[in-house]
Amino acid sequence: MHLGIISFFKSFFLSFNKFYKSIKNIVGFRPSNLRLYRIALIHKSASIMSKDGYVINNERLEFLGDAILDAVITEHIYKKFPNKDEGFLTKLRSSIVNGEHLSYLSEKIGLNKHVVSNLSNSHFSKHLYEDVFESFIGAIFLDKGYETTKKFILKKIIKQHVNINKLAETDTNYKSKLVEWSQKDKKSVLFDTTLDESSINSNKALFISHIKIENEVLGEGFGSSKKEAEQNAAKKTLQNIGV
Repeated sequence: MHLGIISFFKSFFLSFNKFYKSIKNIVGFRPSNLRLYRIALIHKSASIMSKDGYVINNERLEFLGDAILDAVITEHIYKKFPNKDEGFLTKLRSSIVNGEHLSYLSEKIGLNKHVVSNLSNSHFSKHLYEDVFESFIGAIFLDKGYETTKKFILKKIIKQHVNINKLAETDTNYKSKLVEWSQKDKKSVLFDTTLDESSINSNKALFISHIKIENEVLGEGFGSSKKEAEQNAAKKTLQNIGV
């Protein structure tokens, strides 16, 4: 019995230390409240019920992180591009914080390796990485405050993984570019965009768009809105046809 208890605690602390080191490597500082980061990685599909009857998942942290991320990015590009108008800044911010890009960033820093989820749908699994990225930002904010969160976003995310100047120079209206190409080359283009049923009971809806050119599917994209899904699908299609 005594050996069993020792074995249990040894296993527990090994698991705790492994998770602690993983989070520390991602954020670049010593996390104070590790529980926040654990919750940030729990998707709604794997919710836990607390002793007090509260549902534990990352949705509230996601809500918070979304607002913090928007604030930091908005301030950063506002100062970086002092002569640009509101339309330019809005478009650039959208390019940085759109769902597909946040999913990419989530994977780049390794959050996808720690996500707790009971979902099997590959499309929605990708989509939830966006949610996890935002909830992780929320966890940092509650653990360390705004300035540390801002430093993490700018130093660990923007500086290392986002080429803002390139995004600023890129025409992100991929759907219009694809339509223009199809008209010029006299090709038929069909956007088939639907709501993923597995996302209906989720905090965010997920739309999936398939693009057919001459009845052949050449692009696929997802997003939290029909517009975003079609833009992402158009981007993939343009890449596939070499435009």
